[in-house]
Amino acid sequence: MATTAPDPQQLHQALQTAVVKCSERCLYQAAKWAAEALNSLTTIATPRTPQLTYPVPTPHEAQELPQYLLAKSYFDVREFDRASSVLASCTSKKSRFLHLYSRYIAGEKRRDEESEMILGPLDSAATGNREVQFVLSTLEMGFAEQPPTEEEDAWLLYLYGIVCMKQKNIKHARKALCKSVCLYPYNWSAWQELGSTLGGLSDLNEILDRLPNNVMTNIFVLNTNQELYQTDDGVHKQLTDLLQIFPRSAWLKTQRALLFYHARDFDEAEQIFDGLIKADPYRLDSLDHYSNILYVMERRPKLGFIAQMATGTDKFRPETCCVVGNYYSLKSEHEKAVMYFRRALTLDRASLSAWTLMGHEYVEMKNTHAAIEAYRRAVDVNRKDYRAWYGLGLSYEVLEMHYYALFYFQRAASLRPYDPQMWQAMGSCFDRMNRPGEAIKAYKRALVSSAPAKQVTTHFDPSILLQIGYMHEKLQSGREAARWMEMALREEDEVGVTAATSKARMWLARWEFGNANWGKAAEYANELCQDGAELEEAKALVRDLRSRMEK
Repeated sequence: MATTAPDPQQLHQALQTAVVKCSERCLYQAAKWAAEALNSLTTIATPRTPQLTYPVPTPHEAQELPQYLLAKSYFDVREFDRASSVLASCTSKKSRFLHLYSRYIAGEKRRDEESEMILGPLDSAATGNREVQFVLSTLEMGFAEQPPTEEEDAWLLYLYGIVCMKQKNIKHARKALCKSVCLYPYNWSAWQELGSTLGGLSDLNEILDRLPNNVMTNIFVLNTNQELYQTDDGVHKQLTDLLQIFPRSAWLKTQRALLFYHARDFDEAEQIFDGLIKADPYRLDSLDHYSNILYVMERRPKLGFIAQMATGTDKFRPETCCVVGNYYSLKSEHEKAVMYFRRALTLDRASLSAWTLMGHEYVEMKNTHAAIEAYRRAVDVNRKDYRAWYGLGLSYEVLEMHYYALFYFQRAASLRPYDPQMWQAMGSCFDRMNRPGEAIKAYKRALVSSAPAKQVTTHFDPSILLQIGYMHEKLQSGREAARWMEMALREEDEVGVTAATSKARMWLARWEFGNANWGKAAEYANELCQDGAELEEAKALVRDLRSRMEK
């Protein structure tokens, strides 16, 4: 990573050049990202007549300029096959890149057309891009003749990384993309593809020494930490340092909002998104995440307003469709929600939010097999989406396929080790598999994860304590079970009477009854009669105790 702050003038010039270079190669999302980063920099002193730094074409590129310009114009109007054909005989590296990239995009377009309806009979993750093998072999032949060592090779390595990922060759893709960002660090699309090869923090740490000493590495590490749900103070400090360089960056502010979202601090996340919308009401980037926050907070009127605003800006953006889908889901109109998530996927089959959210809707509609397929497609898009792994676990649990469910819960827990929900799901799964000892370990992890980190006096979730008690009962360790039930009861001082504490009290009443401690059993049972969920059973126990104590 970069250890010193970059020179503002040099960074300004580098980003300005990046916008042009990415645009020349039709990498428009990377160009947009670089332009927004450029515009968010701190103000620097510029000459009265600022000079636009435009990349100077090599003699070879200048000779092929007419063909290149024709091909680019075809690409811009989505005639990808024509663009590729025009450049077939060109040999400059820029023309070679656009020739192969156009062919790859043409293959992606044909794949989507052949797949037809989302989750239809012809739509499967196995439906491939038939141009990938040609692009791959052409690039490998070129690299064999002339190993990639200069900046122009960075773009070809980026494309090589993409096609390797399409063939699930993660090792080669990661190596190519690391080299690509070293040769040219300002192609944000290459960094995003590199991030998609990482499955966890160990993968990130393994490649750190292969990355350039550049501010873009710092940005990449921050983004990867956010995608891996790291929300500690160190990550927030990384973000604060970057905001000193890019103080007006909406993208960095969005990363802050997502960090709060992952930490379940929805109020802070909502406040940041509100500020972003106020500053730029036409910005739709990451609006699907904002709609998730409003959904969890059950802010239906506000979610409706955001949906209306997004639709007015661009109703054919995947983010807009996800926002509208979430709005209908919150209204419990699940069929309409699915319709909008399908529309998002028709626009972009790699829309992670849409696949995951559609899976949630199918769960609500009790269509377990469709939910499983949607979640599978989500993890194909991004292996770091814990929600999809967790959804797969829940879906297989409904089908009573507990070994499958356990595998998926373990994947979710490895991504969110401090989320008690993941460990509770694993504990429940072990319980159904009649493995109470392992269930206890999982529930104890959930217990530690659920405890507030910054409180001196720690309080625990009584429902988890109750489950640990039940597991000890299954192990025929009554005294240990009673100890955990008593711990659950003590939490009433913090949370009040809950269904979990009532069940713990009922268990203790039966336990004392079984040990012939009539007085203690009566005490627990009478408390339940006054204020508890187990009312009828408690009354029956009190009647039985009275008859025994009167004898």
